[in-house]
Amino acid sequence: MVDTDNIKIRQNWVEEEAESYAAAATEAGAGSDGFLMLGAALLLGCPVDEIDPEDIVDGGEDKQIDFIHIEDDQQKGHADILIAQSKSTKGFSSNTVVQIKNGLDWIFERPKKEVLSIANDNFKQKILEIRELRRDYGASNISVSVFHITNGDKSTLSKEYLDEAGALKLKYESLDFADFRFDQIGAHELVELINAEDRTKRKIDIEIPIVYDINRPSLMQFAQGDTKSFVCTVTGEALAVAGSSEPRDAIFDMNVRPYYGSTGKVNREIWETCTDEESKRFWFLNNGVTLVCDSFDFNSDPDAPIVRIKNAQIVNGCQTTVTVREAYEKKSLRPETRVLLRIYATDNPSLVEKITLSTNNQNKITDRDLRANDPVQRDIEQLMHDKYGYFYERKNKQYRALKGPNKKKIVHSPKAAQAYLAIVRFKPSNARGYLNAIWSDFYGEIFENASIPDLLVAYKIHQHCHQEALKTKELTLRSQAERDCRVYGAFHIARAMGHHLTNDLWGHANIGSVEKWLNELEGGKTLDEIYSSSLALVVSLREEDEKEYLVPALYFKNTVSQRKLNAKLKSSGL
Repeated sequence: MVDTDNIKIRQNWVEEEAESYAAAATEAGAGSDGFLMLGAALLLGCPVDEIDPEDIVDGGEDKQIDFIHIEDDQQKGHADILIAQSKSTKGFSSNTVVQIKNGLDWIFERPKKEVLSIANDNFKQKILEIRELRRDYGASNISVSVFHITNGDKSTLSKEYLDEAGALKLKYESLDFADFRFDQIGAHELVELINAEDRTKRKIDIEIPIVYDINRPSLMQFAQGDTKSFVCTVTGEALAVAGSSEPRDAIFDMNVRPYYGSTGKVNREIWETCTDEESKRFWFLNNGVTLVCDSFDFNSDPDAPIVRIKNAQIVNGCQTTVTVREAYEKKSLRPETRVLLRIYATDNPSLVEKITLSTNNQNKITDRDLRANDPVQRDIEQLMHDKYGYFYERKNKQYRALKGPNKKKIVHSPKAAQAYLAIVRFKPSNARGYLNAIWSDFYGEIFENASIPDLLVAYKIHQHCHQEALKTKELTLRSQAERDCRVYGAFHIARAMGHHLTNDLWGHANIGSVEKWLNELEGGKTLDEIYSSSLALVVSLREEDEKEYLVPALYFKNTVSQRKLNAKLKSSGL
């Protein structure tokens, strides 16, 4: 009865959250399907008003695919594709799995001639973009994550559902993708994602038996300044027990990466290694686990070697720990499994954060996180608030609790950086196609040069373009090129608008004139006329090139479009 009550409570909670997301989506002009927007925002870790309209493929002829997001790393020649089917039902239907499989067949297998006949333009363009990326990078450099999202209970999946899900995974795991996963997100998982940002620290004090031999070196201790370290080996069982500490999963509160389930490629390999004959090599094949704490004490008794840890937090190795824990709970863990454990004790919160991030350097979101505490980021946040009254969100969802008028004054650092790069540095294609490079290759160019008014005016210009993109479905447009430009060419239109507005006079030398534009925009100055003329210019360029560059998403990532736009602006005097 407790489990039933719990799922009902969580389902009601999700319904209420979906209603609030529906209101936010409607306010942002992004439609009113709150459950879909809730799932998309939680998966992407962004607010509703930052979801790109091109990613919403829900509608006629969507083949039961509602959302497709593509992270295209052109520098590394790799793409991550996130695909979701999201419906607010209170169960997981096996028929939906069949429909999702059909949608995947359309994305990856159907002949191009059939794809071009799809009336749903967003879905069609996503398929064409994915096909181009597969051709350019090869399937082995593409990772695909597919999610079936409902308000149901994932723990009660029927045998028929599991059979269909197994058949789907078997088919697509054999297509040589870098990784392919199909997973379900129900009411429990949605609530966990909702709570992820709000979870408070819960102190975990644990004792972990270690593998210790007094006759040979089997551990290492080192101390310097305000930090002590302890490196040792533990059994898989000892790690599993530590990972089971109550409150459940509180030991992972500081981990930047959630557990993805044992179906993902990496976690499946961890599972296989700790449950088969390879388990004796687990120590050598796994990166181990990193734990931070307030303090530790090692008992070197050879008969009961134990390290006692105060306020333990596993900051790297969540996937390893939970997979080993799952194997242990299912009685599949091999007893010879050994794991490398690194323990750091410090009362320096800045160092804890650095350890957390540096030991998670394979996580694709850590570039922004690593920069979040840079002095320049803190300076931007403080000055933007103190002088201009805006809330610069240098960390993800940092200001999610703000309500009312203040909520509209949140400036999301990735979009501000992209807008600045596109408008002030004249690089709209780089802004669209190299998002990860914002925090690496372009970091100095953006944040070491930008004035606060530059960031704010560029952000507001792009916000206007984003709102116009959201309106596209409702409008009768004169051409396909116009639709493509409104949806995919927002940064190019914003670049032209910035040129029109300021004649490209940006920077600290022009801070007074940029502040004047900021004040006018805050006072209600409309950008409609500037948007229309800038859109017309970008449309003319797209029409010149649409036969050579068929996929609009890739055209606007290509620096050819960037060079042509900048040349046109320079020569036309727009």
